[in-house]
Amino acid sequence: MTLSNSDMSSKPGTKTNGGRGLELVFRDVTAHIGPKEVLKDVSGMVKAGQLLAIMGPSGAGKTTLLNTLAGRNPLSSGEITLNGSKINKSLKRKVCYVLQQDVFFPNLTLKETLTFAAMVRLPDSMSRKEKLEKVNEIVDALDLTKCLETIMGDMWTRGLSGGEKKRANIACELITDPLMIYLDEPTSGLDYSTAFSLVQTLKTYARQHNKTVVATIHQPSSFIFYQFDSLLLMSEGESAYYGDIDKVVEFFGSVGMEMSQHYNPADFVLEKLKEDEKTRKRIVDAAYDQRKKNEWPTMLRGSQNGRKIENVPSSVLKDDADKSKRFYDKINIIKRFRSKPKEAANDEEDPGSIHMSLMELDEIDNGAMETVIDKKRKWPTGFLTQYTNLTIRTFRQSKTQIFNRFKVIEAVTMTILVSLIWFQLPRTEATLRDRMGVIFFMSMNYGFTPLFDTVTSFPSERMVINKERASGWYRVSAYYLAKMTSELPLILAQPLVFGTIVYWSVGLNGVSAYFATLGTLFIHSIAGQSIGLFLGIACMDIRRAMTIATVCIMTTMLLGGFYTRHLPFWLSWLKYISFLYYTFHCLMSLEFTDAPPVLCASSTNISVSQFSSCLHQNATTIPSHEVLQFFEIDWPFWQYLLPLFIFIIAFRIAGYFVLRFVQRPH
Repeated sequence: MTLSNSDMSSKPGTKTNGGRGLELVFRDVTAHIGPKEVLKDVSGMVKAGQLLAIMGPSGAGKTTLLNTLAGRNPLSSGEITLNGSKINKSLKRKVCYVLQQDVFFPNLTLKETLTFAAMVRLPDSMSRKEKLEKVNEIVDALDLTKCLETIMGDMWTRGLSGGEKKRANIACELITDPLMIYLDEPTSGLDYSTAFSLVQTLKTYARQHNKTVVATIHQPSSFIFYQFDSLLLMSEGESAYYGDIDKVVEFFGSVGMEMSQHYNPADFVLEKLKEDEKTRKRIVDAAYDQRKKNEWPTMLRGSQNGRKIENVPSSVLKDDADKSKRFYDKINIIKRFRSKPKEAANDEEDPGSIHMSLMELDEIDNGAMETVIDKKRKWPTGFLTQYTNLTIRTFRQSKTQIFNRFKVIEAVTMTILVSLIWFQLPRTEATLRDRMGVIFFMSMNYGFTPLFDTVTSFPSERMVINKERASGWYRVSAYYLAKMTSELPLILAQPLVFGTIVYWSVGLNGVSAYFATLGTLFIHSIAGQSIGLFLGIACMDIRRAMTIATVCIMTTMLLGGFYTRHLPFWLSWLKYISFLYYTFHCLMSLEFTDAPPVLCASSTNISVSQFSSCLHQNATTIPSHEVLQFFEIDWPFWQYLLPLFIFIIAFRIAGYFVLRFVQRPH
């Protein structure tokens, strides 16, 4: 009833691309999540050029099995091999995993998305032209040419359709020319026509390029069902059937469950598994009994973790033993070949490293035992390549968020209001608080705006970044550095343009102080961005991040030195943890150092002055340095500026370590 080893190897059209390909064999796979056993004694295999469907009711363990086969979940017991070798980092590079959710940066076009994937995932030895040619090949194979200039889109922005986005998701993974393709419910959320077209495209691609495809699928139509070569039916973490997809109805008939004519076999088998516990158990037991029969593949024979296979004919055992011996002899040849050291080609190459080309493996077993192993490089591209392309992508994505129409309108409106309210402010004692107010507003606005913009960026990018990190696209350090630097021009543009307008509209302290003020606001904005980066990484949830950011901002404002100058002695130390405190005092120092004097209150028809200079007879002005003394701004400018650099360095380093070691993709 099940698919035999000989059947699987003799499928027509399986190999059209020579010997290059991977054979997946998994035997007695058992896995736990905590104390719960989620997979139990699951076995199966699939050869290059074939499609294996993993089906089962909800909660049957389909995605868990797929994650385990892909090496993303740990095994409790059992064995998973690719071409006879256990999964390692080198083999993982020849495997791709297409997630059920199609997550992308919504503001990038499909062309930009695929180009980025090619630039960071294809090796540096390939030229840019060769990489773009590879993109074009994938685009043509998946029929995506007509939507290359369309943005990816999301729930708020219209972009690619569901089917196009799914094919784009697959295209990003096929860029590296993987030999093994895992797909988690690729037809989920698609209409029948789109789903059928997608599966047909996958089947054609697998046959033409000799790829091994394993996909979980939930209640496909009969036409989609029969596009697959073999079926692994799951129920509560156990195997309910494994074999040729054409023989599943026959298998159910052998256990007394006949399917009505013109009935969808996919619906039939799932209904039987969900019927009741007795029926489910009967099917699972029958599936285990199939392992005793002659048709059961040689590679999967043996004890089944407590379910010992008995009563197997001796002739079958002898034949299996001969086949197994020949197979493992080939494996031993490869193992001996791997263990043989090779002379280092240069000083940077490890003399004990493993070197095995596809041609050498083909010579061993005509391609059946091909394994691509390269331990020399952990990443396909260098740090500079990754950083450059990540910077370009992040800039494109952030540009539309930071400089969207509403934010520009907000910035222009606030600039006009501030300029009108404080326009050409007189330099008098009566307007000192007003002058302090505009300085504090500038500090607050150009520090909190980048903080808020950044604190939401990491949570919104989390799913995309986790997907790419889990697949080993790039280094965390390259992403983090690109994230920090790519947004700097966008963040610094606001204080540069609108800060300049406000500065001269209000009439602050001269040209030299203007450039120093602008530099201070730049550093202040970067400090705000640094705090936002850290909070966004630490929370990774937009609502939680916004709540914490709001509390942080309100605390910073209250301690900034404008609303109160005299805190209780037991709270006075808190002002030193407010980055706004330092910026405000920097700007106050710049405004009242080497500046024109301030007119006394008596000169402006106010009888009482707060400054001693004005109490002298005939005194009409207050020296600027006395204003600083009055407000207890006693430190030199650089002492107020230095802590801002400490904020920048501390929060950026902390953000990196949290991203690197705490916020790892699951």
